[in-house]
Amino acid sequence: MKISFENIIIKKGYIKAEYCDEMNSHFIEFELSDAIMIREDLIALALATLCGTKYNDIHMELSINQNTQKAIKKFTKANLHCKTNTITNINRKNFGNHTLNFSGGIDSLASLPFLPNNSSLIFMNFGGPFKRELNMIKNFSCHIVNTNILETDFRKNSWLFMFIGTILYKDYLNTTYNISGGVIGAGFLNNTKFAKNYSTPVLLRDAGMASIPYTLALSEIAAIKLAINHYPDLISESLVSLANPKEEKRYRKQLLIQLEIERSNLDIDLQDLVPPPTTPHFKWGDNILLDYLSIYVMKHKDYETAQLTLKDIPYEAYELSKNFDLNFYDRYYTDVFKLIPKPYRNKFFKTLNEARIMPYEENDWHEYRGLIKFLSNYHQIN
Repeated sequence: MKISFENIIIKKGYIKAEYCDEMNSHFIEFELSDAIMIREDLIALALATLCGTKYNDIHMELSINQNTQKAIKKFTKANLHCKTNTITNINRKNFGNHTLNFSGGIDSLASLPFLPNNSSLIFMNFGGPFKRELNMIKNFSCHIVNTNILETDFRKNSWLFMFIGTILYKDYLNTTYNISGGVIGAGFLNNTKFAKNYSTPVLLRDAGMASIPYTLALSEIAAIKLAINHYPDLISESLVSLANPKEEKRYRKQLLIQLEIERSNLDIDLQDLVPPPTTPHFKWGDNILLDYLSIYVMKHKDYETAQLTLKDIPYEAYELSKNFDLNFYDRYYTDVFKLIPKPYRNKFFKTLNEARIMPYEENDWHEYRGLIKFLSNYHQIN
């Protein structure tokens, strides 16, 4: 399959490209909150994030340098047809500037305390049901990229479209480090070498950025603890920003926050609470992350509460939750600290210590491995 991006309009603070493949013909546009001109190489990288590996041939009516062409070909595994320019990638003085892909959710809040003072926030405004995020975003100074991606199928091709704002703003913000709020998730649990194999995506590297996974050391529980410690007054707004009221993940996150409030005896009154789902969508064995979180809920609440978000939980999982301490849910996975550049490690450890988030200890590693072994009876773990 091939795709063509043509009739590309590039103005200060605005980019529009018509596209056509064998199934669709429409346009993609980006409107920036700052009236800045964007290099064609950065625009090409942004468009490449939309393609993923879906296409065999990609045509772009852009003039792109050879290094960028190589990066796009490596990422998309496609033939790239474009003009070639002789401009090398811009090398600016490295000030260590951090740029956070900010959504206003709990994991985004957990990322903020790690950032140096010279950091910037970028918010991708997808519109539609994601308009709910705007009220939370107003609490911060953000560079905003409005886009019509929801009118297209591009978001199905690659998760890297989430970094389009960071790519387009790279020159303007002179970004050295790209930050996202990813925490220990299904990928981490499925692959014991996840941290060892972590690397900056090739399209971001070609733009001149490296990724720092500050929150990758944290489970959802530890991220909640960190966010609550630094932004207790914004937790309710952040929860609203996370998902629509009828989505299961909204109630699931609400439940985890309530457990942290109860366990730590915090004076936080959550607003706009939603009821549990009438019937949970997932059952045990469908999703390793949900199974993992249900064990925590059973440990600190009960079997019945865990069943509000997950069906058919085996009794063996409940027994494990009661026989293990499970303190590692509240702590940070120490293998990740190797991925933090040395100039920022002191702040990394200080931020975690201030929130009373301690590193894994010997028993934590023992229990973590025991839990992974138990989950391997139901999931493929490498």
